[in-house]
Amino acid sequence: MIKVLVVDDHRVFTELLSLALDATADIACVATATTAAEGLAKLAAYEIDVVVLDVRLPDGDGLQLVHSLLALRPSCRVVLLTAHPRADHAATALAAGAVAFLAKDERLDDLLAAVRSASTTRPVLSRTLPASPHEVVDLTPREWDVLGALSRGRAAAEIADELDLSQHTVRDHIKGLLRKLGARSQLEAVARARELGALDSSLG
Repeated sequence: MIKVLVVDDHRVFTELLSLALDATADIACVATATTAAEGLAKLAAYEIDVVVLDVRLPDGDGLQLVHSLLALRPSCRVVLLTAHPRADHAATALAAGAVAFLAKDERLDDLLAAVRSASTTRPVLSRTLPASPHEVVDLTPREWDVLGALSRGRAAAEIADELDLSQHTVRDHIKGLLRKLGARSQLEAVARARELGALDSSLG
């Protein structure tokens, strides 16, 4: 049984979603919360596998709350819901460790599928987001060039020569990549980009 916590300040929506989750054979909504603070308290009090989290809460930003939820319970998975899906928000959510970013007006089956199987290596994104992963990961054209070179095993000095840039500029681009991809190393940045499907054959 997958145990779910729903955090959303719209009480009717929360109650209806809770009923829908409980109607399935393998999912149970064990708790609900209407604020970020209450969500953290419920996560601490209950055994939770998945947190279904609204992006907008009265006392906080759901995107920023992902870090706190995972710090409190690293084993849980976070599925974000929003009334206004945006590619940059999706990128921020995935970089923070969320496993899914879905619009509230999508099919219930899509949400149930995300609750059951979404992971950081196989994230689930809203159907209404841009189809290209390149649009989800918000990098500049030059950052894409540097990322592609990193994926081919190039060092900063080699990238500088290849792209006719200074090593200082290349390092600045690498710092930007790490920040936007939520990575702590160049290797992790490349791995993260591959997980998001943002590195294809054209990038090596």
